[in-house]
Amino acid sequence: MSEDLITITLISLIAFLSPLLAERLNIPAVVVELVLGMFLGVSFLNAIKHSEWLSFLALLGLIFLMFLSGLEIDITAILREKRTLPLSVAFLILSLIVSFAITQALGLSLLYAILLANVAVGIVVSTLRELKIEKTKFGQMSIITAFITDVTTMFLLSIYFLSGFIQIIFAFLIIVAFFISYHLGRLVIWHFPEFVARWFVRDPMEIGVRGSLAIMTVFVGLSYILGVEAILGAFLAGLLLSTLFRGGKKLYDKLYGIGYGFLIPIFFIKTGAEFYFRIDLNMIKFALILLAVSYIVKVLPALILRFERALTFGVLQSTKLSLTVAGVTIGVSAGILSDFEATSLITFTIISCLISPTIFRLLYR
Repeated sequence: MSEDLITITLISLIAFLSPLLAERLNIPAVVVELVLGMFLGVSFLNAIKHSEWLSFLALLGLIFLMFLSGLEIDITAILREKRTLPLSVAFLILSLIVSFAITQALGLSLLYAILLANVAVGIVVSTLRELKIEKTKFGQMSIITAFITDVTTMFLLSIYFLSGFIQIIFAFLIIVAFFISYHLGRLVIWHFPEFVARWFVRDPMEIGVRGSLAIMTVFVGLSYILGVEAILGAFLAGLLLSTLFRGGKKLYDKLYGIGYGFLIPIFFIKTGAEFYFRIDLNMIKFALILLAVSYIVKVLPALILRFERALTFGVLQSTKLSLTVAGVTIGVSAGILSDFEATSLITFTIISCLISPTIFRLLYR
C-alpha cells in the first residue's frame, strides 16, 4: 500500500511539473515525462513500482491518446485541398516504399518500416505555428501530409499486430462500423440538430463529455470483440467525433483536459519507468542509425517529387513522438521487440522530436 502511495505521489508530481519544465526547456512535455519516468523507474532510482491499477490507467491513457489523435484530424480540410492531396498521398507511398526497402536491407522487421514512416502531427503543427507559416502553401502541405501519414500508419500499425487473415477481415469490419456510425450520426444531426448541437457543439456540459467517452468505449469494446488493437478503435472514435462535430471547441477542450491533464501523462511516465536505459554504445549507435534512416525515408521522397524546400520539408516530416512510443509499447507487450530494441527506439524518438524541429527552424530561416 505504501509503495502505491509513493507511486501515486511521484506520478502526480511529474505530471504537474513536466509542462512547466518543458516550457522552460522549449521541448515537448512528453519528452520530459519519458525522461523523468526513466529516471524514477527501473533504469535508476526504481521508485515507480509496477501495479495493476497503474497498468490499467496507463492503458487507458494510451487509448485516450489515440482517441485525441483522431479528434485532431480534420478530414474535410484534407479533402478540400484537391491539388495537395495527390502529392501528399504520393509522398506517403514513396516514404513507405523507401522505409520498407531500407529496413529490409538492414534485416529489421516490418514494424520498423511503419514506425520510421510515421510523423508526429502535434510537433509538425506546433512548429509551423511558432514560425507563423501554418497558413502558407508550404505549411498547408506539411500539415495535410502529416495528417494523412498519421491516419495511414495508425491503421498499418494496428494491422501489423494482427495474426491471421480472419483478424485482418475483422479490422476492416471495424472500419465498416465507422462508416455506418458516420452515416447514422449524419441522420441524427439532420433530424435533431438543436439536440445534438446542445450536446456536442455550442455549450456542452457533462453530458457531451459522457457521450464522447461512450462513443470511444463502444469502439474500443468492438475492437476487443473483433480481436483488433484497441488503439484502432479509439482512433476511429476520435475521427468520427471530429468528422461529425467539427467546431465543438468547448467539448474538445474538456476532452483534451481529461486526456493530457491526467491519463496520457500516466502512460508516458509508466512507459519511461519500465524501459531499462543504460549507457550502451551499441544502443546509441542503433538509435542514431534509425535517426539517419528516418531522414532518408522522408527527404528522398520530397526530393523525388520536387517539393518546395524539399530538404526542409523532409526533416520536419521525420519527427517522431506519440505513435512511435505507442507502437514500441505494444511491440514489447506482444513479444515482438526486445528490451534493447525498445530502448533504442525510445532513445531515437526522444532525439528525433528534440533535434528535427530545431534543424527545420534553421533550414527554413
